[in-house]
Amino acid sequence: MSIHVVHIEDDSMLRDILRISFQVADPEIQLKQYTNGDDAIPYIEQNGQTIDLFILDIRLPGSLNGLQIAQKIRAMNCPGHLVLTSAYSSPSREWLSSLSGEYFPKPWHILDLTRKLLQYRLDSAAQV
Repeated sequence: MSIHVVHIEDDSMLRDILRISFQVADPEIQLKQYTNGDDAIPYIEQNGQTIDLFILDIRLPGSLNGLQIAQKIRAMNCPGHLVLTSAYSSPSREWLSSLSGEYFPKPWHILDLTRKLLQYRLDSAAQV
């Protein structure tokens, strides 16, 4: 079963790097990429229960930043893993804990990041 990922990032180069890295690591990946939360929320509302991993930039254009999107995802009871990213500042440990999320600072080391992120399948706990 392929991993289902939603990636929200306004930097087109970072979107391309992540997309290419994921496709090389797992050609079957179901990756949906958005530049802002306003465009991503309808997809998340329809598919949230099957999304394994959400990768959210904290600073985004539009009406919602990455932390607000993360809160919305958790309010919808989406079971997927949350990873927040930023080149500017990290969320507090309290925020990450309340969201059951992780933080990866930019710039990413893409090979390490890709290997780690591909482990976030919703069914991975059942396979252990």
